[in-house]
Amino acid sequence: MITIDILFIKKSSLLQNSIMELLKKKWQSRIIALNDGKALDDNLYLCDLVIIDVALECPNLSLTKHCLARNKKVVAWVDQPDHQLLPKLFEMGLNGYFYNGMEEEELLHALYIIQLGKRYINPTLANNLLDEYVRIQNWKPSRPDDILSKREWEVLQLLSKGYNNFDIASTLYLSDKTVKNYVSSILKKLNVPDRTNAVLKALKQQWLHI
Repeated sequence: MITIDILFIKKSSLLQNSIMELLKKKWQSRIIALNDGKALDDNLYLCDLVIIDVALECPNLSLTKHCLARNKKVVAWVDQPDHQLLPKLFEMGLNGYFYNGMEEEELLHALYIIQLGKRYINPTLANNLLDEYVRIQNWKPSRPDDILSKREWEVLQLLSKGYNNFDIASTLYLSDKTVKNYVSSILKKLNVPDRTNAVLKALKQQWLHI
């Protein structure tokens, strides 16, 4: 059950209205909608989580920074997978990165993950975020030996290249069931909800390269 109160900063639209109705129907939490950031401080203290439409942000990300400075959980709502502000937003380590095309089930799951104190990144945005972040950082991987087994590292490396379970099984000469077990073990050891976040964590910690 979601218990966080949400402030949704997005221009009024059918999409915004449908999302608001969905959230109100599914949870008993407070849901507040703003069409811009002008009345932000009047409502910010009422909420735990702020979802900000990146289309309303200025280049210096003042809305996002303002909310983070007040210790709020912040989610970026993006309508273009290659939005120019994504690299900066990713560097800020927000609680979530949502995409305009998210289905209801994914939206609810993402908010649940964030409520648990974890981060959620929509898969549509993940590849662009990863490519840009790796390019900027020019990482040299430094893989710890005490977290995953050698085979688990191999599976994670293939996940970072976008391989699905079937591709991994074929590459490593494993059964599909064995690959599923390895993936489950990786998620558990890295304490992440899904394979996208496993790859993101490994790259952020400079454990892998792509």
